[in-house]
Amino acid sequence: MIRGAIFDLGSTLIRRTGLELERAKCAALAAHAGSHWGCRDPNAFAARLLEIRLAGWKHAEAEQVEVPATASFAEAFAAEGLGAGDAVLAEAEAVFFEPELQMSRLYPSASEMLETLAGMGLRLAMISNATSHRLVLDIVRWHGIERYFDPIVTSAGHGRTKPHPAIFRHVLERWKFEPDSAVMIGDTLGADILGANAVGMRSILVDIEPHPDNTKYAGQARPTATVARLDEIPRIIREWSGAPGRRV
Repeated sequence: MIRGAIFDLGSTLIRRTGLELERAKCAALAAHAGSHWGCRDPNAFAARLLEIRLAGWKHAEAEQVEVPATASFAEAFAAEGLGAGDAVLAEAEAVFFEPELQMSRLYPSASEMLETLAGMGLRLAMISNATSHRLVLDIVRWHGIERYFDPIVTSAGHGRTKPHPAIFRHVLERWKFEPDSAVMIGDTLGADILGANAVGMRSILVDIEPHPDNTKYAGQARPTATVARLDEIPRIIREWSGAPGRRV
């Protein structure tokens, strides 16, 4: 019997963004730093911040420990000889992620699928590898889906990144559920599916926009099911729970 479903966010419920958006975000923050905080060379600041962000992603992937966006901002500010207290870093976070918030788009039927699962009596949670907890909260609020998830966990807030077992167990322990009564739903074999496998959860791979890194993990991580549309998910969970029409 499936009692809970844990969702990834990017490329699972919302459309994927790419490196070009990251460059645009760095440029936007650099321009803001030039006009508000006395940055003398915004172009150099933007290039340095992008390098720091890319290095942070590599570190997080290798060590399964998140590098928060604010830590990257602080490093970029320090390299330019600029002070960066808590107020400045909070403003930088808002400026940096505003383009990503504005560009975020839910996949078709995402809201309807979540409503269906909630109506089936399932507990729903979110685990997102994200360098900003604030961004994830802003996105789910922006799209009116925050109410479905309890808890909302990010690697920025938790510290560990998927596939580390601790971030999955955090939700299971919060719910007081055994792993076999929950399912992880996400788009990445290396983070979502590998992590679910490690703790004994079932998993559903969302293959709407196939993740380019999935081929590297094809032999290591096997989803219990794969979907190309979000509206396929309720049927699969009903079948796993023993009867197509049964409330779980």
